[in-house]
Amino acid sequence: MTTATKNKLYRIGNSLLSALYPDRCAICGELVNGGECVCVSCDDSFVRKPDMFYIGKTVCYSVCEYTEVNKQIIFGAKNNRDFHKLCFMASGIYELLKAYGVIDDIDAVIPVPASLKRRITRGYNHTEKISRHLSFLSGIDVIKAVRKTKETGEQKTLSRSERLVNLKGCYCMSKRNTVRNKTVLLIDDVTTTGTTLKEISELLQSEGNNVICAVFARTLYKDNKE
Repeated sequence: MTTATKNKLYRIGNSLLSALYPDRCAICGELVNGGECVCVSCDDSFVRKPDMFYIGKTVCYSVCEYTEVNKQIIFGAKNNRDFHKLCFMASGIYELLKAYGVIDDIDAVIPVPASLKRRITRGYNHTEKISRHLSFLSGIDVIKAVRKTKETGEQKTLSRSERLVNLKGCYCMSKRNTVRNKTVLLIDDVTTTGTTLKEISELLQSEGNNVICAVFARTLYKDNKE
């Protein structure tokens, strides 16, 4: 199935959902016009802090900093399957990459994978949903090129070096969806130390790919353990 066909079906599905369930603002929850994911007031007041930085030698773009407001958006997208929050995050990333002039260089969008256990628990992988809406906006195909082969412990309580050990060897390339010698966009919701993006970027680069990373929010990390 072509990307255009997938996006047509995606648009139809979204229209049906909007007919059954009123569209609500991703931030305040108020009703919005059909097809929109945020109200005018919240869109105007939302604090964007676009940034470009490096994780190792790999460039990464972020829409905003990780704040209490943004935390609620990310939590709803990650745990509650909130479609409007997922779309808002994807739209933010899309506009960011357009502003930096890199969106047209990308051949494929690759979501950071979740483990099988996490997918079963949540019922979905939120980075895939963000990537899917980004594909709808950009026309770039989503490829699930990377798999997570083992469950890992919580990252948030670990130091930078502990996170590296925790993630080492837990990702591999998919045998079904191989990507080689492409410019790929690796998508995640949040980055703190960059260890997850670094691990997957190096895996993709080993297949000859040029990797660009993009996240919705960036946490300004302070390692108190080191």
